[in-house]
Amino acid sequence: MITIIGAGRVGSSAAFDILRYKISDVVLIDTNEKLAMGEALDMMQAAPAIEFDGTIRGTGDFREMAGSELVIVTAGFARKPEMTRIELMNTNAQIVRSVVREVTKYAPKAKLMLVTNPVDVMTYISFKETGFPRSRLFGMGNILDAMRFRTYIASELGVSREDTRALVMGEHGDSMVPLVEYASVSGVPITKLLSPQQIEHIVQRTVTSGADVIKLKGSTEFAPGAVIAVTADAILTGRNRVMSVSTCLDGEYGQSCVSIGVPVVIGKDGVDKIIELDLSPKTKALFENSVAKVKEAIAALQA
Repeated sequence: MITIIGAGRVGSSAAFDILRYKISDVVLIDTNEKLAMGEALDMMQAAPAIEFDGTIRGTGDFREMAGSELVIVTAGFARKPEMTRIELMNTNAQIVRSVVREVTKYAPKAKLMLVTNPVDVMTYISFKETGFPRSRLFGMGNILDAMRFRTYIASELGVSREDTRALVMGEHGDSMVPLVEYASVSGVPITKLLSPQQIEHIVQRTVTSGADVIKLKGSTEFAPGAVIAVTADAILTGRNRVMSVSTCLDGEYGQSCVSIGVPVVIGKDGVDKIIELDLSPKTKALFENSVAKVKEAIAALQA
């Protein structure tokens, strides 16, 4: 069973994708119980069309998460146009601290995935608040960034998005680091297919992609929901997918006391392994800058 805490746009979209891909039964929890119940009822009425025979129930009772294999936290205020993820930090930190205390009480053996922004900071304070091992607590951010990176690579080349492969590491925010040297199309490095100017254009579109959606429609919804479902599938089925998630580092990449996006193997037990890539001097400097920004935010929050 999967529990999603937060029945807003992202949480509800993720819940429906989890049903649509037949990954798991879902409990949808929100302090607005009527909203959670209404969203669950709406989805169940679509179940025959998507051939889903499981259950989704909406509730305002945190006790309903008991026995969950995975708990996903989307609760919090959404980013508004012209607002950075960091500006959300203080308000959402209070919400997330409250929510993860309920998780430790009612689902202490679950894997815990943070989605609430700024996700790297929320992942770090949740790690400190819960005492969960870092393998069972991680944040969703760079997986979404990588999907956007792949989309723009495919668009620039006029090829199938399915054939593109890419990773992003660092902050899920303006200092993210799309890994150009590890991006490819069916094994062919993009550096062999695109000019430096084209690659720089793709990187910049990737960095601003979330803000671009927010400026147009007020919030992101479908892409995060789909990515959450893909990650949930990797965990519940034990597929050992290679993805970048926000995880608390303990010496990897020369960093500690920070949660930030790095490539990992993710499966049945959560983060099974952190993959340490050889980074070019330029990429390493960009990653260190990204780490510094997240650490600065964590320090500001603690202060």
